[in-house]
Amino acid sequence: IILQPLFRQVSELGWIASGNSRLALTMPFTASAIGAFLFRQHFSNIPREMAEAAQIDGAGSFRFLIAVLIPMSWNIIGAHAMIQFLATWNQYVWPLFVVPELENQVIQVGVAQAATVSGQADFGLLMTAGLVASIPPLILFILLQKQFMSGFAITRDK
Repeated sequence: IILQPLFRQVSELGWIASGNSRLALTMPFTASAIGAFLFRQHFSNIPREMAEAAQIDGAGSFRFLIAVLIPMSWNIIGAHAMIQFLATWNQYVWPLFVVPELENQVIQVGVAQAATVSGQADFGLLMTAGLVASIPPLILFILLQKQFMSGFAITRDK
């Protein structure tokens, strides 16, 4: 349902024809319903008195966003970044549509093609490719572990 309209949209933007498939791979998935839900829940827990106090101190809406809301939201931003990265990283079908050159294809497509190159699968090669494919998400999780875990916590850090 979503692949054909999304492909048409990135084609009209020129992201496929120009060979700039990195934009076509990443930009359509920067926003999500999960992110909207996470941020809505987070911002609904922030007391209105904080905005009123910022107004009394002379801060406008933009200053309140930059000075108060974003610093309070790093946990949610980190958790959402981790979720979106994993969802985009694990895609298989979308890169087949938007990356026409085989040498520029993502690792998930390469692993699947390595499994079907010959009649028999080389399980050593597949296990190594799977291990290599899991390194970037592992590094990202290690870097964002605190934000990811506290992004879903009920209480905030003091």
